Amino acid sequence: MPSCYKPQIVCWKSDLSDGGGPGNKRRANYVACATDNYLEIYRKRKIIGPYFGFFLFGSAEISFIWLFFYFLNENRIDLFVIIMSFVISIVGGLVVYFILFNLLFGHYAPVSNPIRFNRKTGKVYLYEAVAMKWMFKAWPPRRAFKDLNKFHIKVYDWENFYGVLQGSTVVNVKGGSFEDYALIGAVCEPNSYKLIEYIYIRKTNCFAEDWDWICNFMGSDIDNSIDQAGLEYVDYKPWDAKTFMQVKPKLKITSKQIEGLDKASKAGSKEELAQIEEEYELTKTVYPVE
Repeated sequence: MPSCYKPQIVCWKSDLSDGGGPGNKRRANYVACATDNYLEIYRKRKIIGPYFGFFLFGSAEISFIWLFFYFLNENRIDLFVIIMSFVISIVGGLVVYFILFNLLFGHYAPVSNPIRFNRKTGKVYLYEAVAMKWMFKAWPPRRAFKDLNKFHIKVYDWENFYGVLQGSTVVNVKGGSFEDYALIGAVCEPNSYKLIEYIYIRKTNCFAEDWDWICNFMGSDIDNSIDQAGLEYVDYKPWDAKTFMQVKPKLKITSKQIEGLDKASKAGSKEELAQIEEEYELTKTVYPVE
């Protein structure tokens, strides 16, 4: 049976329910902070790969071009080799361009693009680099480079936020294969399955226990503390839980609305949220940060 969210995500495995599963989670290194009001989770990226790939493929491209001109100068190359060398150099240049963009993204964008779930107000706050949409594209356009230092803070209602399991088969170089799963958030228009956007959350297992815990956090006895609501989480360090306004310290926040979003995402009630939204004029769903 296909996904009820349209358009369906690539490598879709299943739509996830909004409840059930374990309420206890003793190990979850993706959680930045879990308080009685809100849950903030990391969305960390690995940035070592692009540096290594750029050095490897860049060196190979330069070496190949040097060898081509060396043999051409020595008159030890025929027409077929010239044509093939030209094609290979173009393909190699495209690969280097692709890796270069991901390298720049990894260097300038924050290591983590956190998501904050507020159980008392039923809101989801997403901190996301604009350039995220260009990641792993086969041919990122030039304007993608202009987005490297731009960010959005998006606000969604939890009731319109759903979970999707994405999976793909990964071939092991030493033989065999395994399934690689990712937890994806699906944001839809109110009272419908018409998709607004898919949001990458994190790698997960085939049972998507992380999603079960998030659903339990957002819906289980929200008037009580985490422990009294039957939710357990004991493996995070409070000093790691910096506000998502501090993910990129050298970024200067001058907007009153952006400052208010941090307070709104920590609000302890819908009444407190309403006061903050009125004070800081928080009427939008997407707030640009540049």
